[in-house]
Amino acid sequence: MGIYVSETVGGVADNAVSVAELAAEQYNGALVDDAGTAFPAAFLAAVATQASSAANYSGETASAADSLAIPITAPLCLKTTGADAEALTLADGTFVGQKITIQLDVDGGGDGTLTPATSTTVATIVFADAGDLATLEWRGGTSGWVLLGTCDLAGIGGPVYTLP
Repeated sequence: MGIYVSETVGGVADNAVSVAELAAEQYNGALVDDAGTAFPAAFLAAVATQASSAANYSGETASAADSLAIPITAPLCLKTTGADAEALTLADGTFVGQKITIQLDVDGGGDGTLTPATSTTVATIVFADAGDLATLEWRGGTSGWVLLGTCDLAGIGGPVYTLP
């Protein structure tokens, strides 16, 4: 199903709308589906919010030793652990389909045990050695974060995870 703008610009039909135009609500006319039915305003607002969030989601963040909340503002988080054990948290995602990869970049001696706020596939993930890596995807609702996979860039064994 496509999203089209039912409008005329300068006497010419203009049916194209970009994600940026949708997010900024910079279009003239009604948004309609393939059958010409207008989309409800609430649906358009949700699409615009998700399009804007996804379009601005890139790069990487660093998480210092003893910083317990994993930032969800970028798809890659490079974590440093301190000398003591750390109880790491992962807040709910901001848009469906959001992915985050968490990598233990610098092992300060203590393990980092991650507990997602909402997840039906994983209870905890323990990052113990530099190179431990886990990738999760936000599915929203009661599913929450879904563990897509783990690996170990250093070849030692990878993070250990527990099921709910």
